[in-house]
Formats: sequence, C-alpha cells, structure tokens
Amino acid sequence: MNTTSTNFRLSHKIQDEAFALSAASNCNLYLSISQKSIRLAVADVERNKFVVLEDYELITVFTPAQVAEQLQLIARENPLLQEQNWKTIRVAVSNQHFTLVPETLFDPAHQQDYLRLHSNLNPQLDDVLSYRHSSLEAVNIFAVERMIKDTIQDIFPERDIQFVHQTSSLIKTILHLTGRSAARSMYVYVERSFVTILVVDAHGLQFCNIFQYHSPEDFIYYIIFVMQEQKMNPEQETITVWGDITHDATLFTIMQKYIRQVKFGKKPQDIGYSYKFDDLFEHRYFELYSLHLCE
Repeated sequence: MNTTSTNFRLSHKIQDEAFALSAASNCNLYLSISQKSIRLAVADVERNKFVVLEDYELITVFTPAQVAEQLQLIARENPLLQEQNWKTIRVAVSNQHFTLVPETLFDPAHQQDYLRLHSNLNPQLDDVLSYRHSSLEAVNIFAVERMIKDTIQDIFPERDIQFVHQTSSLIKTILHLTGRSAARSMYVYVERSFVTILVVDAHGLQFCNIFQYHSPEDFIYYIIFVMQEQKMNPEQETITVWGDITHDATLFTIMQKYIRQVKFGKKPQDIGYSYKFDDLFEHRYFELYSLHLCE
C-alpha cells in the first residue's frame, strides 16, 4: 500500500512552443533541489537558449527523505524526468554542508575530513562530493543527502549525473558577471529560511557562506555582520540581490532601511531565453540559470 502523500504544487511552468522532447539529445537538463522547492530547466545547447522552466513548491516537507519522496512522485508524472537522452544532466543541491579548500591542499581521500571541520556530517546519510573551481584554484567539498542522490540516480539509471553545490553555481556566475572588479562588492542570494552571502573584489572571491534565518531581523543581522567583518560600510555600499524576494517583501524593506543602495541582479546574459521567460522577474531562478555556466 502506497502511503506517500503529494506535498508539492507546480507554482510555475514555462515551455517554448519550439521545444520537443525528441530534441533532448541537444539539450541540457538542470535541477535545483532544496527543502523548499524542486526546480527544473532545459537549455537548448544548439540554440544556446533556455526553453523550459518548472518550479515545484514543496509543502510541509521537512527532511531529505521527504524531499526524495516528492521528487519520486514528480518524476512519475513529469515527461522531463522520464526522458533519458539529455546531453547533460546537472543537479544543484542547497544545504549548509560545504567548504572551499585551496586546490593545492585538496586530497580526494580526505574530503570527508575537510567537511567534518565545518559541518555536522553524517556518513550514514550523506555522500561527500567535490567540484573544482579552476578560476579560484579551489575545490568546493560538499555533502549530498544520500536518499536524494540515490533517487536522482534511480530516475536516470543509465546516466552520469553531475552534482554541484548551489554555492558553486552562484560563485561561477557571479565571478563571470563581475570579472575582476576593483571595488569590493556584496552579492546576496535569498531562499526561504536561508541566505547565501558572497563578497568579491579584484582578487576574486573573498567570502561565501550560507546562514539560516527565522525572521527579517535575523536576515539583516547576518548581512550587516558580514559587511562589518569584511570592512564594508552599509552607508556606502550597493548590494546586489537575487532569489526568492520581491520589491514589496519585508526582507527587501529591511535591507533598504540599513543599506544605502539595494538593487536586484539580472539573469546571466551569456545564454538566451525564450520569450516566455520575459514575464519573470530578472532576479528569480538565478540558481537554476547559473547551472549553465558550470562545466
């Protein structure tokens, strides 16, 4: 007897009329998975254009096992997840279990040891993976909940899946967008209950961390705290924001109260977007688009 409940809803779906599953071998499939959402996107590699986006909101989901259950249910009815012939399948996971290590110090045999210094790793439940950032000469070591990883492998049994931590896709794209800007700048990616903060200057990435917040006051505290630690002045800085936040949100209002200028970021411009994407806010789904810049 199947007792698994449906605890998701499709909150957004975009599909270009020109896209057909028969062209999957010329397209990349991207997934972004967190405790709050499962998001899918398809990029037509030949046309260098995003042609599909689907956003599933997870409701009353609290554990990786529950996320995996909902992913299985979505896959049963979703043609994108039933198709096996994608050119590349890349998955970003969102959690607080990651650390960046200089490439010269990285030993794959000890990646669990590196991560244990920064995270409450559970070897019985988590798999430890890594992603090399060649431009940083650093390696992002991160954990993927095994139930989620196994579920994705079950959905695509014959395929090699590339897993990355969400911070890697954000780092890749933000460094690409900013180049080697001389000014030290802060970039913020907002999720429900979590905020990722990055600081970049002429020498590259200077700070990256994820904080869990329970209130707008928590949220702004972490931003101001990082600014102080990075010797940045809220009265003089401009912060760029992406993610699940709107102009009229309490989080945005409190940022404007404490920081001189807050602006919304734009989506990556190295790839095109179907006209169907024109109605979306530019700063939404940045983590999904950013997967296209990973390799």
